[in-house]
Amino acid sequence: MVHKQDNEQLMAQRVAELQNLIKAQPQLPHNISSTLLRRFLHTTRGDVAAAQRLLQLNYAMRNKHPQIFIDRDPMDASCQQLLQVADLVPLPGLTPENNKLLFYRLIDHDADKFNFTAGIKVFFMVADCRFATETDGRLSDGEIPIFDMAGYTLRHLTKTVLSSLRVYMKFVQEAHPVRLKEVHVLNCPSYLDKVLTVVKPFIKSEVFKLIHFHLPNADTPYKHFPRDMLPEEYGGSAGKMSHLKQQWVQLLQQHREYLMDADNWQLSKCKKGATSSNSSSCNTLTHSLKTLEID
Repeated sequence: MVHKQDNEQLMAQRVAELQNLIKAQPQLPHNISSTLLRRFLHTTRGDVAAAQRLLQLNYAMRNKHPQIFIDRDPMDASCQQLLQVADLVPLPGLTPENNKLLFYRLIDHDADKFNFTAGIKVFFMVADCRFATETDGRLSDGEIPIFDMAGYTLRHLTKTVLSSLRVYMKFVQEAHPVRLKEVHVLNCPSYLDKVLTVVKPFIKSEVFKLIHFHLPNADTPYKHFPRDMLPEEYGGSAGKMSHLKQQWVQLLQQHREYLMDADNWQLSKCKKGATSSNSSSCNTLTHSLKTLEID
């Protein structure tokens, strides 16, 4: 108990330190919640300087691509249709290794209804809701995304927007405050090589090594995580996917104002007459933006 209290006190001190660093940076939003700051610190294992760099890159990239990260509404037509077509659901509980499972699948296999960019926007809105509402006791050591490719066709592949794919891959690999442990792809189709031809150029080699591909109806995934953590449709005991999803749809609705408020995500322009310290902070963020050029 004492050890837990010590850890909590240390985290609180680091959050305060990070908050002070943010106050010295006029470009960053100054209303970033302590809950979100804890997420960045947890990801960097308590390294305040590393958390600050990750946070700067996160916000710099959001502002580089506002069409995905800032100009958004979970209730607009494209997002609502995406939610009718696909499930993007963080599953309850943690694995024995203290990792979080996140499940993604198509539920309507009509490729004409699939909006690739809307899927990415919803993906990050769900993540932002999760990071804003999680408590210390629910912070995982790592994340394990699970992608079920059942129903995914070559027509879906043609709907891929490469510019959005680039942004998604760069953000999740460099700016997302998570520790990626493994990635599992279920029900791999015979044309998986064609899918990889599109996505592999955007995946770092060290991340690609984390990906496990599984054939249809294979039991191999359950060597990596407990089957009972999955929804009932997959032989698990986490409840029906529709019920799990509805909880996250409601959370998106409840946090609509938070997600849509640009003040929570936008960088402010550096003001003239800034102190040398503030000027340095502005230059750092400006440099971060410049290095985010994507061909």
